[in-house]
Amino acid sequence: MGKLELLLFLVLLSVANSHRPPNRKWILRGRPWHGLRAPRAEMPADKGAAAISESYFTQELDHFNSTNSFQWKQASPDTRIAAKFVFQRYWYNPTNYNPQNGINFLMIGGEGPEYSGEVTATDTPFGTWGKQFNAGLWCLEHRFYGKSRPFANQTTENLKYLHSRQALADLANFIQSMNAEHNITDPKWVVFGGSYPGALALWFRELYPNLTVGAVGSSGPVQAEMDFYQYLQVCEASIRTYDNNCADEIEKGFQQMVELMNTKQGRDQLTAYFTLQPGLNDLPLTYNDIQNFYSTVFGSFQGAVQYNRVAGVYLKGGSIPDVCKLMVVTNRTPVQKLADVNEYITEFSTRQPFTYTANNFSDEVTALQDVTYDETGEAAATRSWIWQTCNEFGFFQTTDIGKNIFGSVYPVNSDIILCERVFGSQFDVDYIKLAVNKTLKAYGGRDNYNATNVVIPNGSFDPWHALGTYKSTDSSVVPFLINGTAHCADMEPTTAQDPPGLAVVRRLIFENIQTWVNQYVDSKEPDPFATTQAPVAKLKSHMASVTEHKYNASTQEEEIERDMPQGRKMQMGRPMGGLLPDPPAHDDADTQNLWIGTILQDVDHFDLQNPNQFEQRYWYNARWYKSGGPIFLMIGGESEASANWVTNPNVTYLTWAQEYGAAVYQLEHRYYGKSQPTPDQSTPNLKWLTSEQMLADLAVFIRTMNQKRGYVNPKWITFGGSYSGALSAWMRETYPELVAGAVASSAPVVAKADFLEYLQVVNSAISRYSQRCADAIGWGFRMLQKNILTGAGRKIISETFKLSPPWDENSILTETDFQYFFQNVYSAFQGAVQYSGDNTREYATGYGIKEACAIMLDKDYTPTENLARVVTYMSAGEEGIDSNYLDFVADVKNISFDSSQAGSRSWIWQTCNEFGYFQTTDNGQSLFGSPVPVNFWVNFCTDVFGQTIDRTHIDNGIQKTLKYYGGRYNYRGTNVVLPNGSNDPWHALGKLTSDDPSVVPYLIDGTAHCADMYPARPEDKPGLAVVRKIIADNIEKWISFSDIQTTTSSSTTTSPAHTSAHLSTTTSAVKSTSPNPVTPQTQPETTTKTASTCHTLAGVLLLVLSATLL
Repeated sequence: MGKLELLLFLVLLSVANSHRPPNRKWILRGRPWHGLRAPRAEMPADKGAAAISESYFTQELDHFNSTNSFQWKQASPDTRIAAKFVFQRYWYNPTNYNPQNGINFLMIGGEGPEYSGEVTATDTPFGTWGKQFNAGLWCLEHRFYGKSRPFANQTTENLKYLHSRQALADLANFIQSMNAEHNITDPKWVVFGGSYPGALALWFRELYPNLTVGAVGSSGPVQAEMDFYQYLQVCEASIRTYDNNCADEIEKGFQQMVELMNTKQGRDQLTAYFTLQPGLNDLPLTYNDIQNFYSTVFGSFQGAVQYNRVAGVYLKGGSIPDVCKLMVVTNRTPVQKLADVNEYITEFSTRQPFTYTANNFSDEVTALQDVTYDETGEAAATRSWIWQTCNEFGFFQTTDIGKNIFGSVYPVNSDIILCERVFGSQFDVDYIKLAVNKTLKAYGGRDNYNATNVVIPNGSFDPWHALGTYKSTDSSVVPFLINGTAHCADMEPTTAQDPPGLAVVRRLIFENIQTWVNQYVDSKEPDPFATTQAPVAKLKSHMASVTEHKYNASTQEEEIERDMPQGRKMQMGRPMGGLLPDPPAHDDADTQNLWIGTILQDVDHFDLQNPNQFEQRYWYNARWYKSGGPIFLMIGGESEASANWVTNPNVTYLTWAQEYGAAVYQLEHRYYGKSQPTPDQSTPNLKWLTSEQMLADLAVFIRTMNQKRGYVNPKWITFGGSYSGALSAWMRETYPELVAGAVASSAPVVAKADFLEYLQVVNSAISRYSQRCADAIGWGFRMLQKNILTGAGRKIISETFKLSPPWDENSILTETDFQYFFQNVYSAFQGAVQYSGDNTREYATGYGIKEACAIMLDKDYTPTENLARVVTYMSAGEEGIDSNYLDFVADVKNISFDSSQAGSRSWIWQTCNEFGYFQTTDNGQSLFGSPVPVNFWVNFCTDVFGQTIDRTHIDNGIQKTLKYYGGRYNYRGTNVVLPNGSNDPWHALGKLTSDDPSVVPYLIDGTAHCADMYPARPEDKPGLAVVRKIIADNIEKWISFSDIQTTTSSSTTTSPAHTSAHLSTTTSAVKSTSPNPVTPQTQPETTTKTASTCHTLAGVLLLVLSATLL
């Protein structure tokens, strides 16, 4: 940039209150060096401002531990230094205060040092309103920031007292003390804050409504979120709003960077363009090194968007127009333009001419590990804030958006590893998930925020607005999205360039303050745990016609063909044949009483305008039925159904059918096998493939069979495994009037986009079996990551894994190509773990952890060669790996039901539309490294189903699923047994604890997916016999309990109220009339009092974060 232009910016920046050293990142976790609030220029002050000095307040260290009496000491600065006391700093401006009205405004300090300007400035809205309302103006600095230091340093042990709940209690103690000290008898405190303090203001009103009459929470991120992918999503949208061409050039630049990163010569070019120190080729080039570089580049755009023309120096520079001016020049390549933006922002943020770009992840970690305080606390504040994100909020900004201008270069795993490296290995992904979940439960998050008398302004350009709250049924809660403004713009002085919305929202705040201070409205007690219950839709019909015939020779031939081996290749944790492999056919299967039929079902059970119907296939085995006996219904899952599930007498639930004289049915899932509601599987036609529609299929089926067979007081019990296990649990929850009980084996009742826990369990299961095996796998994956960065290395990979099409030194590859390759490799271990030891088909004698590890420990081959051998072994001897992502997409895009990928397409649609379940390497430091972010699967959904199936669509579908069924913690069914295997990766999304004694989870030590469903054998783990007895005993209770009938009482309920056109009564599960359940003497342990964790009986910790509505 020109010298004159640089001089102008240096002059502007000289009025800012902080700047960063050149060897540190400009922006980290969305927080620039100067803090989340933009620094202001010198502002006019009250005449009495000169008399205002900092004061100090004696504060409790721990407000929630009565045994800890340590306080921060109140003292003058000199005494503080001499006695090494610490205390909480504040400022008070009483210039305009009228003691008669008791109005006081408190500006809440945030994640950086505070200063007197907050209470002395006359041109800010805070100062202006203070004068208009004759209010005392206060500012309390946040504990651990600035000079408010409870300890002399920030060791991890000391930082346990840096927490938002402690900060809120500080505010409460401060207000109460000031009321007493200043004899404020009728106090009317209004709290203000921007960014993180904006959230604190909203939470303070929520938790301490008796101490404040109202709150203004500007740009307050009330939604804790580990993967804050929406941040960069808003960045792109804001840039495109300003200049679409600018956004396109950024996208081209990132594409060029990724391509250059894949060769030594390309990395040298990047080093030269960005003046990197150290250069890329001077680094080990771990995932962290590469991702750190990318985050530096997109960090320049984060600050430009977040503070776009907000205040101070940003009014003249460092904003979207300034970076876009550099991105749209025509005499530079896109990647060179990115380097120009990096240079510009470096000068803007350091106040110095550009010399180099810091490029060392390890150096950044070392700096964050520094526990000392600098004089002002500006440098130390970064460690404090990173602690809060790791310990409470997440807020990790990633490129897990789907299609976006920044590519797929920065997964959440990078920030997880940063937490581990800076604060210790215990601060891993499990810890962070649990911490974020606790924050959501403590304050309610975006959807369950529960306060009154608050105004919540956000700017549409501000990336943080994505974590704000915008809806409330309470008229005193006033959210407002200001079009065209950025972070905390409403808090800044008025300018002639202000968008119209700023004047509107400032007027709204003023009018609400008038209401709060003139007519005090006491708040109801907050309930941050409140949840809403999604109503069950009304069925348009409840009966259907059926066609049924005896199971004959031709039908049996079809079954034999269907019974051929299905292969073990995995896609998204699902083998080609489905998540629940069929049991083998039984030689002595008696089909004399076996019927096969179809039922004419509505394509859409809830749309009266849609008359279309389809034939859904079912099986009925009357072999063991005795009049008055129970009816067992095996629910079909995400694959073609097989008669083996109703004919093999050794299958677990059929042994109970024999014992209890049960009729046995199986209903095939819509869109799988021969049950095809539409002519093909085009994306528009798949809209009726949902779990809700399938549950309605089951309801209509049960009612129809009740009438057809003439069942009196029928006792239906549903069974299912894996996805169909979840359907079984949800059936009892959604239609309790039709189902007496449910067995839900290996049921993933939690919908979740980033199913990072899957590979955590794979990692743990292998490590438990053999640490040497785990080490060999880890070494192999590290070598793959190293080789993939060079042309020669990629050729070695191609030859070792027999890639099709092959890679060579000249192959032009994308991040997606690499991600697709890595997930194909680790999917072999997914299959080995997921079905290890299951007594069905080939898994009964092999293809498990033991066999995969035997290959990995073969010293005649290198670890990478052994990885390739495991892939071949788990592919039934089929050598080679498909390396063409686009071919894979094309296969799944085939909309024909006759396609070999028809079942896969159906299931992938369900994951993209309802469940997520995307298995990633976003789990911290692990065997597999960090090659596959959730963004890979988000892009896959879009590539397969179209542009509308993006990250927003996926997340909305998941939230709907969680709200409809309740997830893990708000599940409302009764009379359910939920077995899971500790080695099964899907158990991480299961329900493992329950406060309802009729809901019986059981974690079986050492078993895998749906192991309890297969025939018993002597080699079974002991827990299988235990859980089978638990299920049998509960079945006996359910079928012998005379009060469970088709019509149930509604006096009390824990299930969603269900209404349908033909029912005259409200039907719901009734705890008061449920039989006493049979439960195991020892339930699986949990690691917290709130049952937020899963714990295998072998001690494997899996803390599974539920989403907002779990």
